Amino acid sequence: MIRKVALVPNTGKSGALRCALRVAQILKNHGIDSYAEPNRAEMFAALGGGVAALEVDMLFKACDAAIVFGGDGTVLSVAKRAAEADIPIIGVNFGHVGYITELEESEIDMLSRLATGDYRTEKRMMLDVSISKAGKQLFFSHAFNEAAITRGIVTRLADFSVSCDGDLVSNYRADGLIISTPTGSTAYSMAAGGPVIDPSVEVIAATPVCSHSLELARSLVFGPNSVIKVSIPSARRAEAVVTVDGRAYFRINDNELSVTITKSQKYVSLIRLKNLPFATTLFKKFGTGNQG
Repeated sequence: MIRKVALVPNTGKSGALRCALRVAQILKNHGIDSYAEPNRAEMFAALGGGVAALEVDMLFKACDAAIVFGGDGTVLSVAKRAAEADIPIIGVNFGHVGYITELEESEIDMLSRLATGDYRTEKRMMLDVSISKAGKQLFFSHAFNEAAITRGIVTRLADFSVSCDGDLVSNYRADGLIISTPTGSTAYSMAAGGPVIDPSVEVIAATPVCSHSLELARSLVFGPNSVIKVSIPSARRAEAVVTVDGRAYFRINDNELSVTITKSQKYVSLIRLKNLPFATTLFKKFGTGNQG
């Protein structure tokens, strides 16, 4: 049962803070207390609302769920912290597409159902992205959407060597390579021509960006227990960058470095108040044709 929630408004989104304050009042009327990081709690207080403050490192640990007010990028920034604390999240859309978010601002009254347990949770797989040398880990991050390996600021083709479970699978010459989760298949990967994957299916997709080949231009989809390694055999490595969910990044500048990607043991748990099939949500958010 949910009795404490963390409110995470993107204060750069117009109306997000005031909407979060209205949600705090709705939840209070149903016996749920709301908390926020100290700086956001001060912002709530300035608007006349009482949202208790909790330090950043305690906020998710002390709460039963998190409510995010922003776009998909805001949800991404919160999802990994929530997964580490093993609490579910729900998004109220203040972005453009809002594919990962569940509600629009006009639907926030539905959040009262958190008090009665009238909701379901949906588990979404993540990836573990690591870079090591001589047994020492130099970089690690969870990925909710994808790990993108690109040339950085220089526009030049790169060679990417992809192996699965120790066996060479394919070599790509492309602007970049995207390794995505099913959730991330509708983000950067889809824009690069990758497959759209139902998020209930646990697979790992590898999609080249602008592949310069007639034979090796397509995506590959691997099973969830695969160990994917990506290396860049080209001599001009200093320009290669690994970016995870558009945020965490690492510059590859050593010939001995490669990127290892596996399914994570951690899951993002999304609270669902609606009962919309995957395809309906997909075409509602992205489609322009007949949505049934």
